[in-house]
Amino acid sequence: MVPAWEQRKLGELFEESDERASDREILSVSVANGIYPASESDRETNPGASLANYKIVHFGDVVYNSMRMWQGAVDASRYDGIVSPAYVVARPNSEVYARFFARLLRQPMLLKQYQQVSQGNSKDTQVLKFDDFASIGISMPASENEQRQIGGFFDRLDSLITLHQRKYCGVASWMLGVALVRLGSESDGAFGEMKHVLR
Repeated sequence: MVPAWEQRKLGELFEESDERASDREILSVSVANGIYPASESDRETNPGASLANYKIVHFGDVVYNSMRMWQGAVDASRYDGIVSPAYVVARPNSEVYARFFARLLRQPMLLKQYQQVSQGNSKDTQVLKFDDFASIGISMPASENEQRQIGGFFDRLDSLITLHQRKYCGVASWMLGVALVRLGSESDGAFGEMKHVLR
């Protein structure tokens, strides 16, 4: 009987990809937002230098910022594109459902391990090379179907949280506006000035 969960090394599940291109959409990886098109960022999207060295990312690849992995700058890509050479692109094998690993690889216990095996003298200079990433052991469902169910559950949960946050922000803004106008009608001070501005 196959065990429900098994111990594996990340190097058994991923291989480093070093394909290069310059004619694809630039992607960014952040702790807060995972992988997203750089064009959606407020930051300057033109790196200024040649893109010839940029690494190709395919849908489902796991990409991490080698200097910020210990903070959780890792995700499974939902996009095809290219990333800075400072990022590591890890291509999953057939046993891996990438969205499950997008969650697993950000677990606090693993973040500590990344920090321990990263090379560098301080947090600001630590780099997690692929060989060190590959040496880390994890516990995972043996069944890819179970990986899909877990990954899908957390993706849906994220979507619900985002939706409710947007609703909350909209309602909060409306309530603030109503409160300011109402208070402004009762005061000739600062709130009165605010009422004048809102008109």
